[in-house]
Amino acid sequence: MKIPDTLGKYSITKKLGQGATSTVYLGFDPFAKREVAVKLLKQEILNDPKMGKLYQRQLDNEASLAGKLSHPHIVAIYDALIGDDASYVVMEYVSGGTLEKHAVPDNLLPIDKVVEYIFKCCRALNYAQFNGVIHRDIKPANMLLTQDGDIKISDMGAALLLDIEQTQVNNIGSPGYMSPEQIRAEVLTHQTDIYSLGVVMYRLLTGHAPFHAQNLASLCQLILHSEAPPMRSLRADIPPQLEQIVAKAMHKDRKERYQNWKDFGADLAALGRFEQRDIEINQTEKFTSLREMTLFKDFTDVELWEILRVGEWQKQPAGTVLMREDEMGDAFYIIIDGSVSVTKNGRLLNVIRGDDCFGEMAYISGRIVARSATVTAGTEVTVLKISPKLLSQLSDHCQLHFNQAFLRVMADRLRMADDRFAKLAN
Repeated sequence: MKIPDTLGKYSITKKLGQGATSTVYLGFDPFAKREVAVKLLKQEILNDPKMGKLYQRQLDNEASLAGKLSHPHIVAIYDALIGDDASYVVMEYVSGGTLEKHAVPDNLLPIDKVVEYIFKCCRALNYAQFNGVIHRDIKPANMLLTQDGDIKISDMGAALLLDIEQTQVNNIGSPGYMSPEQIRAEVLTHQTDIYSLGVVMYRLLTGHAPFHAQNLASLCQLILHSEAPPMRSLRADIPPQLEQIVAKAMHKDRKERYQNWKDFGADLAALGRFEQRDIEINQTEKFTSLREMTLFKDFTDVELWEILRVGEWQKQPAGTVLMREDEMGDAFYIIIDGSVSVTKNGRLLNVIRGDDCFGEMAYISGRIVARSATVTAGTEVTVLKISPKLLSQLSDHCQLHFNQAFLRVMADRLRMADDRFAKLAN
């Protein structure tokens, strides 16, 4: 099949891959000036008397999601066209390939990397569910790696926009990753995605599918009635806690399975701390730390991932001078853990602890200013250093939430100052 020169406004560079129902091309958007992936549906599939309506519905679903799901771990859908001569969907181009290559015994990822990726997928699928979408076809082939090694979920065409948080199966799903309720054609909820993500974990951690059969009917029977081999029988270095998490995610009884993405993600995050306590803190832990802070109570998950991308995570020993009075600077700091002392001319003004910030006046003033005080680590501290220049690249909502958070901090400090003056007056 000849590669088209253009599809709509998009110039086509090369073919990226081909499946039974579509061909994906690398394209270029001349207006946004970015590379894109263009998925061209085969017209004969859409015209098929048996399956055409189903594929048309999938295409309609994917087109309806254009611009609606904005999450750092979901492949963005930019545009879609459904026509008599050509039907295609334009998506974010993710260059690192799929996780399929890491689902085999001789090319497994480190355990902590699998935990991090699945945690991020929990957050992404929780966000999708919040926006009325369940995926229904979670598998390694639909999980893409970015050039810098991050993870994104793709193929939202299998997903369904929900008027209520449930849907019928309608033959969507890949057999080895389908939940028991999906096989039984029951009403589906987000728990079908939880099951499928559990199977993905099993595969990424062991290199083996949990169930093997000679034909589809036998495979379905195994999924419905048999237990998968314990993961530690296939890979001895898997922590027992992780084996328990996967088993719970893959439980055949929905009442015994994780009830929501929050609980699934929380168990993974706790395991991440167990695995990573002696080495550099990973992105999963950082996100969890921010989510637990009052300072970020109004921030969405997407906004927290934005902040992590632009912030510099630092761990400093006690006695480290983080900011010196009269020095020029515009960065501000958020205290994740520990405490700092604020002094001026050697006199102690305040002690600031975790879930607070300092240096924010430079950001509020919008310019580089002379620091009014010295800030020194009173204990070992973990701080997030943020440059206003990078912060300006964040979404408007994220910046608005920062402004609101800083106003709350300033109001609290003014109240505390008033209390001190009142006590002195008495």
